Order: sequence, then structure tokens, then C-alpha cells
Amino acid sequence: MNWFRFIQRSARPRENTVSLGRRDDERYERWSRAVKRTRVSRNLLNIAWTAGPVTVLGLSGGYYIGYGRPPSIELVTYFVSFTVLSGLIGLIAKIVYDSVHGTAKEQAQADVIEAIDKLGDLILAVRDLAMEGLDPEVRRREAAVQLLQRVDLSPEGVAFACEELTGNPALGRWLAQIDTFRRAGLYSRIRDIHQERGEEFEHIVADLRQIAPVAAGILRERYLGRAPKLQLGVPRDEFFLERVMAAIEQDNPLLMTTTDVEAMLVLAFELVNGREIPMLMFSYTGKWRLAGALDQMEAARSRYRIAQAAASNRIRALASWLVEVDLLAYEEVPEGLSSHLLVERVVLALDELATLLDDLCRGLREDQPDAQSRGDLRRLAENLATALRLYRTAHEAFQEVGRVHAELLRTSEAWEALTSRDLDASEQLRVGPGRRGLRIVEKVVSLEEDARESVCQHLVRYLHGEHLEKRGRRFFTRRDGRRRPLTLDGARQLAVEVALALEPHIGLSRPEVQRGVGATQASYLGSLEPGMSAQEKRILGEAMALEVEQDMSRAAERLALALVKHYRVRLTDAARDFLIETYGARPQVLSMISQSHLDEMPRISLLSLRPPVVPSPRRDWYRSLVRARRVLPD
Repeated sequence: MNWFRFIQRSARPRENTVSLGRRDDERYERWSRAVKRTRVSRNLLNIAWTAGPVTVLGLSGGYYIGYGRPPSIELVTYFVSFTVLSGLIGLIAKIVYDSVHGTAKEQAQADVIEAIDKLGDLILAVRDLAMEGLDPEVRRREAAVQLLQRVDLSPEGVAFACEELTGNPALGRWLAQIDTFRRAGLYSRIRDIHQERGEEFEHIVADLRQIAPVAAGILRERYLGRAPKLQLGVPRDEFFLERVMAAIEQDNPLLMTTTDVEAMLVLAFELVNGREIPMLMFSYTGKWRLAGALDQMEAARSRYRIAQAAASNRIRALASWLVEVDLLAYEEVPEGLSSHLLVERVVLALDELATLLDDLCRGLREDQPDAQSRGDLRRLAENLATALRLYRTAHEAFQEVGRVHAELLRTSEAWEALTSRDLDASEQLRVGPGRRGLRIVEKVVSLEEDARESVCQHLVRYLHGEHLEKRGRRFFTRRDGRRRPLTLDGARQLAVEVALALEPHIGLSRPEVQRGVGATQASYLGSLEPGMSAQEKRILGEAMALEVEQDMSRAAERLALALVKHYRVRLTDAARDFLIETYGARPQVLSMISQSHLDEMPRISLLSLRPPVVPSPRRDWYRSLVRARRVLPD
């Protein structure tokens, strides 16, 4: 019976099994693509043409001219064979090289396209993410400012943005009329509107300036009939790079604002698309005493600028974070607010936070605590702890400003003592021709092709590692198998990664690069829209990078002011002509600068003005935090 069952099972037909797997012909495909890229048929035709008629004619003519008789058949055969073999060896070498490195080159170019695509979408996403955390009223005002900065905004769009910004439909109609007349070149009609509505406009702008000074300035430009231009680009925040680098150095992403994140992404988008950013610096060659003193003075001024920017950025980062967590109203700390007022309002906000925390602790002791009350207390305690950490950073930064300020004063006094003596002509600092003296150094911040590919490969690896993907209008990251929306913290980390990708190639950590980039205009990216393809974004980025004027007039004027004011350089007529003809500096500005020479004005230096003072963290803040932690369970 068992044998019968065995025979019965053996008699059953076997099922056909299919083995699934990936066909291993990658090497063949790589060689095939290399042959196609090399275009073998055309190269063989070139070899045949070169080895045949070209070699025979060239050899026969040259040999006849040199020896007076035609070459032998053996000699012609040698040169033809040599040409054919050399061409074939070169063709084979090219195919081998393309098969090995051609795929990597294709992948690098694909990474460039993907990086441009993702950067364009991320710029829009971060811009929207920054507005998402604002109050509705502030969000409406900030969106209106974004609209008014568009180059292609229609008169109806100007009216709508103005009404959103001021809540005044009549003012929107006036600005729409002004924009219509501007498009037609009828500036006399614009002056008529100014005469009729000037007082009312000034009253509205004065009210707006109290809560949004930047928005008031943009609105005034529209009122004067001045629309944004592609050639002028978009102003950058002068110190955004310093804040990003400080966040990296101190391992504290909260030191950068969402505006810094967007500016960092825009800079990377520009550089990847071929933007070249010019910089102006100066150096001196001459007597070692002046050269050494000049280097010390420039180093001291550089340290002071960096310390001053770092301190201001720390307190602004704290204010921005307080706005993000709804502990400070945006109207209290608008863009453009001075550091003195910013410090006062931040201190007041921390006082109110500590008072609120004390009241909540007192209520939990007296009443029966519930889960919601404990959750509110825990959240406020964590906010106060973070605020205290950021405030201590700002306090230490302003203390460093005071120390560097005193060092700059001592260096400035030593410099004035050296330059106040009667020096001979060879020791005077001059701007002009010759090998010795002051020389303006021009440098360009840009990415070569290899550097561009390296930066894009770095960014693409990071984006793939974070599983950053776009679904609809939002970006998401995938962690632990779950998809989460991109947050402000994730955007800040992205900006840090962009800076790390750019640092080896352009040196973002160098102070002169930070100053040079911050002094230029960013490319206008208002035409960037959701849903654009990667190629459309690349064409737009390259066009905008070429469209921005390399205007170095302001940089030249600032350089002249620094030389005259701090280094006592006499700005001669030849030097003024050089700056005007070479960099387009304005003659009237240079005339004013040259008239302010220290020999002709009282020795009053703005260096004697002390920087803003950030008081030490108050003990009441720490006491409130300690009391809250005692009430909370472990």
C-alpha cells in the first residue's frame, strides 16, 4: 500500500517553477551606451579620411618639397598604418573611458537636474512654511509684501496687494492708476496723483511704518512709480550667512530664522545655475610699518563687524523663535527694528513668560491639577528653558562685542598716531597706478562644473537619506515607516546641509565671503511657480543669474568710505576717476566722501558709540523655571 502511494505521488506531473531575477546585463548596457556616445561610425570615417587622402597628400607634398622627389611606397604605407592604428587606439581608449566614467557623468548631470528641481520646490515650501506660523493678520500683510515685490504684477494685482496690506481700497485704486501710468510712461499724471493724494498717502504710510517698516518702504516705491526690475534683483539680508554658520558652529539651529533658511536655499539655487557673485577687497604693498598697521586695522575692523553681526543676529534669532511659539507678537519685532528696541521687547516678553509661569504654578498648588494644566505648565517651562539658553547666547555675544570694540578703539588710535605724522611720499597710501600702494582686489564667488556636480550630489544624497518627498503641495519626510510633514526644524537642518555642501568650494566661513555675498542682490525668483518641471526651473535659474546686473558701484563707494574714514587715505582726483570709470561709482557720492577727510573735519569717530547692552539673565526667570520643575512630576 505504501509503495502504491509512493508510485502515485511520483506519477503526478511536476509543476513548472519560474525563477524571477534581474537580468545581469548592466555591463553590456554600459558598453552599448559608451559606443553610442562615441559615435563609432563618424570616428571611423574621420580616421579613414585622415589616414587616406590627408596623410598621402601631406606626406607627398612635404617630402617632395624637402627632398625634391616623391616618397617611397614603404614610407607612405608606414605613415598610413601609423595614422590608422593611432586613431583606432584613441577610439578604443575613448570607448573604455566612457564605459567606466561616462555613467558616473550621466548620474552627476541627473543629480544636478534633481537638485535644481528640489531646491526650487523647497524655496516655495519654506516661504509658505514661514508664513504658516504667523497670525492671520500678519500673514496677510507678509503675503501682500511678497506680491508687491513681483516684477510682473498687474495693476489689479497692485490694487489687491495694497488693500491686503493697508485695508484701504481707495489707496489700492490710486496705486493701480499709478502703475498703469507707469507702464505707459505718463509720469506727469503720476505727479498729478501725488499732488492730489500726497497728504493722505503720507498719513497711511506713517501708520504702516510703525508696525511694518519694510512693507512701508516697498509701498512707497510703488507710490513713486518705481516697480521692481529683474536687473536689480532682490536685496539680501547682509548677515544671513553669519547666522547660518553660527548655527553650525554652536550646534544650535534656532540661531537662524526661516528667512535665513530661504536665503540659503536661494543662494544654492543661484550658484548651481551658474551665478557669479563679485566681491571687492583691497591690499597694500609698501613700507612694512604701514602694511603691518593696515593689516592689523583691517583685521580689527573685520572682527568687530563679525562680532557686532553675531550679537545682533543672536537677539534677532531669539525674537524670531518667540514669535514662532506665540510668545511674542510679530508686530512687536518687525523686520528693520533696531537692536536697542529689540532687546527691550525681548526682555519684556521673557518677564511676561516668567510671570505667566508663576501664576500657573500657583494655580496648580491651590487647585486640583488636571492633565491639561500640567501640559500647559510643561510646555511653558520648556519654552522658558529654551528662551533662557538663547538669551544667554545673545548676552555672551554682546559681551564679546564690547571686548572687540575696545580692541578696535586701541587699534584705531595706534593707526591714527602712525598716519598723523608727516610721512614721505613713499609711505603715503595712494590709490592709482604703480606696483606699490593700495590695490583693489576683485574676486568672484562661483561654482565650476565639477564643484556644481559635487554640491548637487551632496544635496541629493541628503534628500534621499531623509526620504524627503513632495506630495501635492507639501514636503514630507519618512521616519520609522511613517510620513511626517516638513517642519521648521527640518528646514533649518536642510539649510545647514546646504551650507556644508557649499563650504568646501566657496568658503562660506570666511568673513570676506560672507560680507561679499551679503552686499550683493539675489536673483529674482518671483517667476518660480509650483508645478514647474525641472528643465523649466533650470532655464529660469540660468536666465535670472545672467539677468542680474553685476553692479559694483555700491561696493566701490563703501570701499572708498572705509578707506577715507578709517584709514585716512586721500581720495585723489585720479582715484575718483578710477572708481567712476571702472566700477560705476556715483561722482557726487565720492565727492562727499573725499570732503569728509579726517584732516578737514573734527576727530569724532563713530567707534566711540557703544553697542547695545543686553543685561544679564534675570534671577526671577531662573526662579520661575525652578518652581515650575518642582511642581511638575518627574
